[in-house]
Amino acid sequence: MTARFAARLALGASVLAAGVTALPSAGHAAPAPDSATLAAVTERDPATGLNRKYPVKAGEVVPAALGVTNLGDAPVSGLVVQIRVLDDLDLAVKHDNCWYVVDSNLEAAWCEFDSELAAKQTLAIVGDVVTVKADARPDKVTSIVFHWYSKQWVDAQGGVQQLADGDAGQGTKAVRGTEAALTLAERELPLPETPRPINFAYAQLVTPPTTQPTPTATPTATPTGGAVPTAVPTGTAGAPGDGGTGGGGGLPVTGTNVGVLAGAGGALLLLGGGGYLIARRRRTRFVA
Repeated sequence: MTARFAARLALGASVLAAGVTALPSAGHAAPAPDSATLAAVTERDPATGLNRKYPVKAGEVVPAALGVTNLGDAPVSGLVVQIRVLDDLDLAVKHDNCWYVVDSNLEAAWCEFDSELAAKQTLAIVGDVVTVKADARPDKVTSIVFHWYSKQWVDAQGGVQQLADGDAGQGTKAVRGTEAALTLAERELPLPETPRPINFAYAQLVTPPTTQPTPTATPTATPTGGAVPTAVPTGTAGAPGDGGTGGGGGLPVTGTNVGVLAGAGGALLLLGGGGYLIARRRRTRFVA
């Protein structure tokens, strides 16, 4: 026997053992299927044809439509729904017709209704069921799984509390709610392409945009009632009244004062030129 053949034989034996283990024992036969023909239904996005995705903010209720349609020809007396959520979706409202369990990051509720569902009729849950945690993260807000059963089938399995206990985490039990009961009301909801008693509704966390503070511009003061002051270079005369020290105190000389100084400078230049010409003529007439 080659090593490869021995490995295949061992693998086959393992698969066979796993299959035998999965088979129900004589004392624990698999439950009979539900005789009611139920379809779990919810809203669909008309743009995509897929189940609707509900936008929600942290702390809000997910307004998902969790409905059921009776595809059979006979009415169904009494209904039970199993609702499951993960991570940052929460079954925070505890209704007294529901049993709640927690298993790690999974929460589940088993809710029982006495309503009768007529043939081809659709009913949906009325009331707050699923909420978003206050510190929710977008990647932790996903789907709501809901599965409908007839009450007759659930009672045959030992009742809604026993089924809820089966979903509870190790060492824990289902806890019954104490607030007002959930109810059902008639509602029009589309059938999926493949009607089944289990379906999904989706939530999408909407996070507010991060806003940056807008800087406030500081206005530049502009003097009124006169010309805009011009900076004075070091060593020039100061404003009138400073004693002519040129220390740069006060406002610089502007306006009419500048024109007076310019005129005086021009006069001095002419006088200097005239004196030069007179001196030159006298020097020419000099006889030794």
